[in-house]
Amino acid sequence: MSFTLFLSLAFAHLVAVISPGPDFFYIVKSAFQRGFINSFFSAIGIGFGVFLQCLFSILGLSVLYSIIPNLYLIIGSLGACYLVYIGVMGLISKSTAISNENPTNRTPVSALKSFFGGVTVNVLNVKAFVFFAALFGGVIDGLTLNEELSISLYFFIATALWFIFLSFTLAKGIKTLINVETQNKIIKISSVSLIIVGIGLGAYIWT
Repeated sequence: MSFTLFLSLAFAHLVAVISPGPDFFYIVKSAFQRGFINSFFSAIGIGFGVFLQCLFSILGLSVLYSIIPNLYLIIGSLGACYLVYIGVMGLISKSTAISNENPTNRTPVSALKSFFGGVTVNVLNVKAFVFFAALFGGVIDGLTLNEELSISLYFFIATALWFIFLSFTLAKGIKTLINVETQNKIIKISSVSLIIVGIGLGAYIWT
């Protein structure tokens, strides 16, 4: 796998993971209601959920490509179009921030329950699966098994680190990230970035 391709995949993942969505709001809720320790394990769970999403996408696409070798051009093109589509939709949408009130009575739960809560909220997010299928659609045919596992592991670590950072800042009372203005800025920047990545991956598939 070329370094340029890795950077494209990593960048697409980065702008997607920092955009407010189900995982984001789950961590916000967990940090305020249960504190940093519980949201820390939830962040690890979300990262592991991303790892599973990657594996599901890779395995599913690999099976399809083994049956129809040239299918990767179609799926890859659709995937690139989907990245552009969600970027455009992000540009015309508006976010709604949740309440930033920090409860005085937090209700911690077990680390294991927090972990599986994070895994569940990510795995049940169908949009996440579609995103990773779109992301891998045009490049999976050219990757080795080690490269596929490496990029999936990277997504796991990068996702977990981002949500750990988010958990820490929110649990310590730094609430800037959840106001409407900041969310809208994050969404707009991420959306433009996804459009660029989608166009780039489309060009990669056909060149």
